[in-house]
Amino acid sequence: MIEKQQEYIEPTELTEDIVAQFLTDHPDFFQKHPELLNRIKVDTPERGVVSLVEVQVNKLRGRIGELEEEITQLMSLAAQNDRLFHEFSSIQKQLLLSENFSQAVAIIEKKAIELNLTAHVKIVEHSHPKYHVEQSALDNFVKKFLNGHSAYLGRLRKTDRDSLFAYGGLDLSSSDLGSFAILPLGASSKPMGIIAFASRDGGHFQPNMGTLFLEQLVSVFHYLLTQWSKLDNE
Repeated sequence: MIEKQQEYIEPTELTEDIVAQFLTDHPDFFQKHPELLNRIKVDTPERGVVSLVEVQVNKLRGRIGELEEEITQLMSLAAQNDRLFHEFSSIQKQLLLSENFSQAVAIIEKKAIELNLTAHVKIVEHSHPKYHVEQSALDNFVKKFLNGHSAYLGRLRKTDRDSLFAYGGLDLSSSDLGSFAILPLGASSKPMGIIAFASRDGGHFQPNMGTLFLEQLVSVFHYLLTQWSKLDNE
């Protein structure tokens, strides 16, 4: 009887990549061989040669520190949002109790001052120069800065600022000084005007900031404007 010759398999050379791949494919390896953890040494720049267990513990401590910092930041943001919510809820109630345009604008301007800002209300058809904005200036702003968005946050060049806030009492000497939160009154594609909040701090209003509370405030103000307009036309 002829015995079948066994096929010879050349052993594979053990490399770091093969070991790394093996450990990746078998994440429970050290659970099955815990005695190896203290025998494996890692050279670290901070503490010299330490065991793999110490490396893992230090990484976990670092991650815990990062998570604690993230939680602290989230709690701070939540507290800030809670404060803003109550402030804007209060001003919305005051607006709903106002009887005319002048009272409503005074409420918004007062709240802006409390926040170290200045408020500007500009309406195309308003007769007072302080609150009037040219249709061409508004159309240009909508096309250039809003483009379908619910708000613009950031800086404005002097030419854009002057055309939008003409006669508005805005006094910022440098073309790059100050930042703005500008929201349309009505549909962003064809608003009747804008409400703007200006800060002398060029970094106060930034594009990545949320505008939910401001949008709600402007929505209430726009609603009141439409109601007063209906009464004037009756």
